[in-house]
Amino acid sequence: MIWLALYPFAWLGLFGIAGIFWFLPAGLRLGTLWLLPRRLWPAMAMIEIITLLAMGIALDLYTSTLALLAGAILPWCIYATVLRGIGRHGRGTVARRALPRLLAVGFVAAVFNSILLTGIDLNDDGSLATGLPSMLVSYALGDFAGVVLMVPIMLVLADQSGPERRPWPELLAYGVAVAPSAAVLGLSLLPVIEAPVYPLAMALLPLFLIAHRYGWRPASIAYGLLCVALVAATLPHVDSLAPGQLPMLMAMVGCAVLLLGVATEALRAKRIEMDEIVRMLRGRSAELSRAANRMAALQEQERRRIGVELHDQIGQDMTAIATRLRIVELTASNPAVLEGLASISSLVTSAHGHLREVINELHPAVLDRFGLARAIAEGPFAELLRDRGVLYTSRVQGRVDQLPDNIASALYRICQEAATNGARHGCGGRMHIRLTLMPSAVAAELTLEIEDQFGPIDIDPDRPGRGLLNIRDRADAIGADYRFNPASGTPRHRVQMWTPLPDDEAAPLR
Repeated sequence: MIWLALYPFAWLGLFGIAGIFWFLPAGLRLGTLWLLPRRLWPAMAMIEIITLLAMGIALDLYTSTLALLAGAILPWCIYATVLRGIGRHGRGTVARRALPRLLAVGFVAAVFNSILLTGIDLNDDGSLATGLPSMLVSYALGDFAGVVLMVPIMLVLADQSGPERRPWPELLAYGVAVAPSAAVLGLSLLPVIEAPVYPLAMALLPLFLIAHRYGWRPASIAYGLLCVALVAATLPHVDSLAPGQLPMLMAMVGCAVLLLGVATEALRAKRIEMDEIVRMLRGRSAELSRAANRMAALQEQERRRIGVELHDQIGQDMTAIATRLRIVELTASNPAVLEGLASISSLVTSAHGHLREVINELHPAVLDRFGLARAIAEGPFAELLRDRGVLYTSRVQGRVDQLPDNIASALYRICQEAATNGARHGCGGRMHIRLTLMPSAVAAELTLEIEDQFGPIDIDPDRPGRGLLNIRDRADAIGADYRFNPASGTPRHRVQMWTPLPDDEAAPLR
C-alpha cells in the first residue's frame, strides 16, 4: 500500500528524466505489475490513469478528450494483458527465472503500445512529429529500453527486502560496477572522439565481465550507471545517429548483459545444487559402505560361530561315532557285519571330510591362526586348486597380516571365490595370486591381482554370475576399486584401494 501511495510520484519523477535512451515509466509500470498482488491491480490502474489524466491536462499533451482518455487508460491495459497472457505473475518466482520472461513481456508490450500511441497521435491532430516508421520505432524502443533498465533494478530492490537479500558490496561487484560508467565519463573528456558509440563500445567489456563474474544483479546496477553516464557525458556527433539507433543499441546491450548474468547465476545455482547432491551422495555412499562393512563383519562372526559349533558339536560327535565303529569292528566276528561296519565307517570318514570342507568354507581356521599371507599361500582353496591339478602360486608383499579384520576377510573371500570359480569352470591349468601392500607417507596402496591362463571368457553383462557379484560386493564393502577382465586373465581380477597404514612405521617389503 505504501508503494501504491508513492507510485504516482515515482511515475512523474521518471517521466521528467525520460529522454533519448528510454521511457522509464514503462519499466516502472511493468515492474509494479509484477511485484504487486493481482488483487491490487485495479487500485494501481486507477492511480496511474488519474496521474496520466492530470499530467496530460497540465502539459496539454492531447487536443481531444478521447485521445487523452485513450492515452491514459489503454497503455496500462496493454501491459497488464500481455503480462497476464505470457508472463507468470508472482513475486515468489525466483528472479533469475522471472527476468527473461519479463524482458519478453516488455518487448511485446512495447510493440503493441507503440502502435497504440502512434494511432492516438494520428487520430488526435492528424500529424506526427516524425515519419510513421520513426514514430513506431521511437515509441517501441523507448518503452523497451525503460523496461530493460527499470525492471531488473526493481527486482533487485525487491529481493533486498526479502530472504534473497545480498550484501551491498556484492551488489556493486565490490566497486567494479562503476567501471563501465567511469570508462564512458573518462573517454568523453578526450579532446577528439570520432563517433559517440566509441565510449559505449569501450565500456562493454567491463560490463560483460561483471555479468559473467557476478551475475545479473551487479550487471543491472552497472548497466544503470552506464546509462546515467551516457546521458551525463557530452558526446559529440550524437545528432548524426539515425533515429532510434542509440536507444536500440542500449536496449540490446542491456538484454544481452542481463541474460548473460541470468545464465551465470543459473549455472552457479546448478553447481551449488550439484555440489550439495554430490555431498549427500558421498555421505550416503559412506553410510552404505559402513553398513556393508557391518553386515560383512556380522556375517563373518556368524560364519565363525557356526563353524565353531559344527567343529565342536557335530565334529566331535562324528569322531565319537567313528571311534565306536572301530571298537565294534574289533569285537565283531561275523563277516557280513564287519563288511557293513566298514561301509558305515567309510561313509563317516567321507562325511567328516565334507564337514571339514564346510567348516573351512564358513571360516578358515588358517586365517585366524596364521594370518592372511599364509591363508592365501596354504589355505583350503589352495588345496582345492592343487587337488584339481591346477598349478597354483602366490606372492604376498608387505605386512598384510596387520590389515583390519574386515579387509583381510574380504580379500580372502575374494581369492576364495575366484579360486572356486577357477576350479569349477576352468582356469587354464594355472592360477597366480599377487597381493601387495605398498606404504606411502599417509596411507598404503593395496593391490590384489588374480591371474589365470584360461583366455577370453564370455560374460553376459546382464547376468554376470553369482561369483562375480560376490567378488564385487566384497570389494565395494571395503571401498575398493574392482576390475574384471573377460578378455584376458593377466590379470583376470584386480582389486585396488588405499588403506591406513597398519602401524606407525612404513612396512618393509618381503
